[in-house]
This record gives sequence, structure tokens and C-alpha cells, in this order.
Amino acid sequence: MSDSFPVNIDYNRLRQLDLNLLIALDVLVAESSVTKAAERMNMSQSAMSYSLKRLRTILQDEILVRTSRDMEVTPYGRAVGDRVRQILAEIQSTLLTKETFNALTSNETFKIAVSDYTEATIGVNLLQQIATEAPNIKIRIDNLDKKTVMEMLDRNQLDLVINAHLSFKNWHVVENLYQEEFVCVFRDDKDLEEISLADYLKRSHILVSLQDDFQGISDRILEQQQQSRQVVWSTSHFMAVPFLLANSDCIALLPNRMAQQCAKAMKLKILPPPIPVEGFTVSMVWHQRNTNNPSHQWLRQQIIKATEQI
Repeated sequence: MSDSFPVNIDYNRLRQLDLNLLIALDVLVAESSVTKAAERMNMSQSAMSYSLKRLRTILQDEILVRTSRDMEVTPYGRAVGDRVRQILAEIQSTLLTKETFNALTSNETFKIAVSDYTEATIGVNLLQQIATEAPNIKIRIDNLDKKTVMEMLDRNQLDLVINAHLSFKNWHVVENLYQEEFVCVFRDDKDLEEISLADYLKRSHILVSLQDDFQGISDRILEQQQQSRQVVWSTSHFMAVPFLLANSDCIALLPNRMAQQCAKAMKLKILPPPIPVEGFTVSMVWHQRNTNNPSHQWLRQQIIKATEQI
């Protein structure tokens, strides 16, 4: 038996009760009258009398007894009624009262797995928003390891994953953030308006790959055209590439939003690739357990807002 369930619960006996009987008991004790209890519950007196009859059978107590003037609650009914009111208040608080979230006063910490490219792309706006709207909230960025990231999400070790091309299960919720395209990036040492395939292949290439290899999407496209390129540097870090390009004659395919941020500061040239390279969709993924969590809803809204301002 699971440790999360008390061992002394008799489920078969509990099935004799339903929430409506507990509500009836609370009102009967409060009003000390079947008639008044029925009026308060907006139900017929006969229906309330039937509820009282069922309660008497289950609890083995009269609950209400007749006196010379009216009816009064039995000592047992009064004692159990106080506890039932507490139980009903807990049920209402747990199931019917929505949890609220105040970003201005919250000190929560969120853990997000994301690539360095996406962190740099979204992070600037997100950081500014949080500093203004939620000064006590902290964001922890974790490495994006595709082999373990979804398992960490399932274990509640991560609050959110932002990336493309992940393996989803039916308990994961996915929301697309934006569409990205690849561009050619290299040192701006020539007055070029476009780059030909021949010029593209002449250069040494830097590849961003999360795999331990030197093969990317461009190489598969070039193979179909019976062409090949020379990849001399393969890295899993997007943000290192602009620095490498600025100090070499290499070329790389990078996501456009990231390239635009780096181009002016590092004097890099951005041109469309000479081969048809398909873009990708950046999405955020979370476990369905957090769909209605107010703090997580706020975080997701902030991320959407940050992407809209890119």
C-alpha cells in the first residue's frame, strides 16, 4: 500500500457518505431545524428529512431531537458537526478556491532547461521583465541534455524546457514560441550581397551540434547534390561561434535571431545560405501537472511576452 494513503481509511464505509450528506449535516446542525435547513439549501422539506434519515442510520445518532418547543441538536451531532464544518472548509479551500500568485512578492525559483542560443535570444527581455515585475523571483538555467531533459521534467526536477526537436509524451504540454531560420554568418571583410555555393564550399566551416560528430543538416543537403564541405570545428555551444567567426575566415550557419544580435557588435556579415536549409520551431514544454499552477502560468506568459518583443 502506498505511504501517501493512511492505512486506517475504510473506503467501503466511506462510500455510504457523499458530500451532499455532509453539507446537509452542517446545515441541520447550524439551523437546528429541518424546515430552515431545507429553505437554506433551496430544497424540499421531504428531501432534507430523507437526508436526516440517512445520516441517523449511518452515524447511529438522532442528530436532531424534538423538544417541547422545537428541535435541538444532540451532543454527538454538535461535536461531529464542528468537525464536519472544518472538513467542508478544507474541501472548499483545497478544491474550489483558486491558488493566487503575486509576482511582486513571490520569491520562487524556477528551473528552465534551454540552449545557450535560446537563453541569449529570449533571456535579455525575460530578465528585464522579471526585474521589473518580480524582483524576488530567481531563474536557474540548466544545460539542455536531450538524453535526460524530459526525464528530469517528469521527475519535477525542471519546471520548463525550451527547445526544438524533443521527444514528447502524452502528458507533456507543448506551446510553440516562434519560427527560426538559418543564415550564413562570417567575418565582414568583403562587400558581398550574396554568397555562392562555390564560395560557401571554399570556406572552412564551424558546426553547432549537440552530437559528438561533424555532420549537420547542411551536409545531408550537400550529399544529395554530390557536394561536401569541410567542417573544422564542431561545438555544442552556440554562443562561442560568433567569437570564433570574428577572428577567423570560417563560416557558420546560425539561427537568424542570434546572428542579428551579434552581427553589429562583432562586425559579422549575415547572408542567406546558398542551399535550402529548413528552419525550426522553438517551443516550450512542461508537464501537465503544472498547466493550472498560477506561478507556472505567470512564467509561461512572461516567456511568450519576451519572445514577442524579439
